[in-house]
Amino acid sequence: MVGPYPPAARLNPVGSDSWPTARRAIRSAATLTDVSPRIPLLAVLTMTIAACSADTVPSQTVPSQTVPTTAAATSTTITSSTSSTSTSTTSSTSTTTTTSTTTTSSTTSSTTSSTTTVAPTTGSIYDVRPPSNLPAPPLPDGWATQVIGTSVGGREITALVRPVAAPEHVVLVVGGIHGNEPASPPTVRAMVTASFADDVEVWLVPELNPDGVAAGTRWNANGVDLNRNFSWDWRAIDGGPAPISEPETHAITTLVDAIAPDLAVWVHQPYGYVSSVGPTTDRAFEAAWSAGSGLPTRSGVTQHGGGESWTHFEAATPAMLIEIDTWAATDEVVRAQLAGFQALLASLGWDG
Repeated sequence: MVGPYPPAARLNPVGSDSWPTARRAIRSAATLTDVSPRIPLLAVLTMTIAACSADTVPSQTVPSQTVPTTAAATSTTITSSTSSTSTSTTSSTSTTTTTSTTTTSSTTSSTTSSTTTVAPTTGSIYDVRPPSNLPAPPLPDGWATQVIGTSVGGREITALVRPVAAPEHVVLVVGGIHGNEPASPPTVRAMVTASFADDVEVWLVPELNPDGVAAGTRWNANGVDLNRNFSWDWRAIDGGPAPISEPETHAITTLVDAIAPDLAVWVHQPYGYVSSVGPTTDRAFEAAWSAGSGLPTRSGVTQHGGGESWTHFEAATPAMLIEIDTWAATDEVVRAQLAGFQALLASLGWDG
């Protein structure tokens, strides 16, 4: 498990002159290599590791939610002891070791479109929703892929990386934390088309929870809600067997520790707001994204056991929570969040 950074680095990152220097010092001490020339780190990652909200509602602290055994809209059951997923519309079973089964809800159409997912646009956060079929943009020159870990079911957790030998800034964007949020992965993939300054290194993780994405379910293949499994304010009622017990949360916390990003963005749906996570007096990050995307801002959001809150409070990294305002996954939805991301980069002087 990745532990907190030393107190000297635990600064309120927003508006601190010493922040970039502190983060670069941590980064230069990392020992990870692979696609990024400065990282002898990721060889270590692949050896040591075998994807709503924060469904945060707009409040300072979000109340606990227990995982239901039945989600009424789709009659979906999750059994942690067998790590299996079933729905009323299919008899297929997804095991955590060998089977890759996509589960489709009763509202799924038999026809698919090249520009939108067939997932329902309304319903519960526990409903089964198939992954988006939006095509991924081609990887631009200078980008690479990097496996950062493996899911419970044996699927690779892959990052899209724009490596820089000596970056002044590093940005991380994480999607697909909940597998039934179909707009999140294509939104993160689309960010390879953004414009970046030459000294900005970028890490995009479109599907932190690839087993959940394949099955269309919120949880990973162990039946754990990954956005309750991080160590900040972890709770046994809904956070899995222990903090960072899952290979997916272990993979992303190890990555954050290794690359020491200057900003981490976590993409969820469907609550419709953008928040700079945690208490801070500087709302410039969320204001910029809001201006570009049209999403309203919500201040001071936190989530117990959440990745965005762990990033801010324990990894001492500025963090943003993006809550797309619909369950739909369309080109229009993706373009709006890409515009928000580009506006954020421009506000920081990180755009090309």
